[in-house]
Amino acid sequence: MPAPPAATISVRATLDMLDGPKRELADGVANDRYAFWLGSGISRERMPDLRDLAKRILIELQARVVSADNACRFRKALTAVVALTTPSDDEQSGIDFSLSPDQWPAFDILAARLINNYARMLNVTVDGEEADYLLWDILNAASIYADATIEPDAEHLCLAALAIEGAASEMPSANWDPLVERAISSLAGAQPILRVAVAPSDVRSARRRANLYKFHGCALAALNNPGEFRKHLIARQSQINGWVANNPVVAPFLTHLIVTRPTLMLGLSAQDSNIQGLFAAAEAQLAWRWPSHPPAYAFSENALGGDQESLLQNVYHLDYTPEHRPLMEAEALVQAYAKPLLLALYLFVITAKLKMLVTHKLPDLADADREKLHRGLEHARNHISEGLEPTAIAVSELLTLSGRAMTMLRDGTLPDASGGVYVPISPDAIDRMPADPTLAGSGVCEFAIASGLIGLGLERGLWTAEKPDAADATSGALLLSGRSGPARVYFAASQRAAIRLGTNGLIADNDDAVIIHSHENPPAMPRSPRRPPGRTGLATVREVSLEELLASGSEVEDLLERFRSKVAL
Repeated sequence: MPAPPAATISVRATLDMLDGPKRELADGVANDRYAFWLGSGISRERMPDLRDLAKRILIELQARVVSADNACRFRKALTAVVALTTPSDDEQSGIDFSLSPDQWPAFDILAARLINNYARMLNVTVDGEEADYLLWDILNAASIYADATIEPDAEHLCLAALAIEGAASEMPSANWDPLVERAISSLAGAQPILRVAVAPSDVRSARRRANLYKFHGCALAALNNPGEFRKHLIARQSQINGWVANNPVVAPFLTHLIVTRPTLMLGLSAQDSNIQGLFAAAEAQLAWRWPSHPPAYAFSENALGGDQESLLQNVYHLDYTPEHRPLMEAEALVQAYAKPLLLALYLFVITAKLKMLVTHKLPDLADADREKLHRGLEHARNHISEGLEPTAIAVSELLTLSGRAMTMLRDGTLPDASGGVYVPISPDAIDRMPADPTLAGSGVCEFAIASGLIGLGLERGLWTAEKPDAADATSGALLLSGRSGPARVYFAASQRAAIRLGTNGLIADNDDAVIIHSHENPPAMPRSPRRPPGRTGLATVREVSLEELLASGSEVEDLLERFRSKVAL
């Protein structure tokens, strides 16, 4: 059976979708408008799936059955679980409690049926045990989902990068695993980026750039402190049905998010009654009308399921007419799963920030010239996206190289793991960036203009670009190759950063390199050569000042020619 289009769509094609029919969604994310509602789908390739959990429950319960005891409490529980699968007469005839369930002819079929009955399955009790015995003791869920050896996947890394960039500040999550937290820690080090709220009192803690609300509990917290957090692991049908009534603090808090922020659901089917109840309660308080701008609801799916259609019917009920319904559902469906969608959103946000910086630096730039620089940035983004796979390895390399380039730009050094390997263009969403009083002198505006010029040169075939060698600290921010050969490119936001590129050993006098300074060139500093000259007859380290280039005019065609002359490629 072929994979669904949402699973096979490329990052490049997803970007086309964000540039086109889903542009309002992408702009909304870039401005931190959306609450990211996270479900198990974003951890599907890291955590056991529901079919495996169902199989484990069947096998573990059967292993505890005392064959000679017809009143065995485990037999009673196993019988109740099997009954949820409504086996046919033929299937029932093959069920033998004296045999391990994996020897039953219909074992796989029964386990598959339990997927849509997982909450009812976990609601089955064992006489003499706590109500969550199947979850806590049979599945050992806290240990499984908090396993320290499990690394974040591409989705978690992209969410972390968006959060660090200030574009994903609100993340309600139904997931127990700590993979979003680990992803942010791996990128930001010990920086106080993330607030995690599990217990009701956690919402009193100070807000941070990113706020994760684990409204179904946290496996790591439950494992480390079962007395406090075991009760917060939500899985049983009775817990889900009574969740809103039993959570007088968190339920209104999440309802407020639904009322005040558009919703982007990632890997979340919205089938649980407590989630449906939250959205229905929010609609009763202050309904989103359709259409809204940006769209109030978006689902990262291959097709809308019944639960998502039901949610739209509830929240848009004032406008949910036969005429509007097809348009409403088409608008809400984002036909890309979380892996390609989040990676494309990250690339879109980064590019949108650079475009904003161009405009901030050159507010009077002619529209045609601004469009050329913006097009150059988009071309560079698309160049990066070509062939980019949304895997943990590829995303980790991309974010590491981005962080390295930004650290060299600002500090003339390499990132320190304790401070994080990823450095944002800005910690603010786009619409808040102009309020940053340090922006004008930070050098990032000139970096954005230089990036646009490089992208424009790529589009016109003036040079080609390759990523640097992640294992080579001296490989620069990128490698550009033109008629005169390849050169390593460095960016320096200040004289201090430029000088430190040399003193930290990241560049030498006889490197075949280009240093693009945001401001004026610093005085020449002695550097120790590391290798014989790469070319003769040409100064190997060329230094370009964007400030000086802009002082001579900002008309883009002329600016590109003067830039090209300086970099000598």
